Amino acid sequence: MAKNVDIQNEKYQEAVHLKYAGESYIVIAKKLKTPLSTVRKWFMFGGLLKEEYDKYRDEQNEIKKADAQEILRKNLAVAASMMIALMGSSDDNVKFRAAKEVLDRELGSPKETVEHRGLFGTDLSYEQILRKAREKPPPDG
Repeated sequence: MAKNVDIQNEKYQEAVHLKYAGESYIVIAKKLKTPLSTVRKWFMFGGLLKEEYDKYRDEQNEIKKADAQEILRKNLAVAASMMIALMGSSDDNVKFRAAKEVLDRELGSPKETVEHRGLFGTDLSYEQILRKAREKPPPDG
């Protein structure tokens, strides 16, 4: 007959949190002063903490997903505005370099960052380029 065990107790919850944090069974066993074989049994299929861990993992993953979506939502408008302003430049070189910078940053290995040397050798920062791109051109006359 199985024991009636409270999986909500502090020790079991800490085990679940440690496993979710990526700790090995060895580390969990040491931190909880519990035999390694016991910790392994807790998380195996049908184990004492398997369902609790799966539930916690799913909840945490949903929280992380929501946080990531919120960050994207907040920053997407800024990124789109910046790209539109840069692409609205009358200088084709600025357009090309802006597109290249976005691709380099997304695909990896940019040679330099805007904070260090401006936009590809120019003395202008993104903010200065945006300001210039947003300025109304002088009326012809």
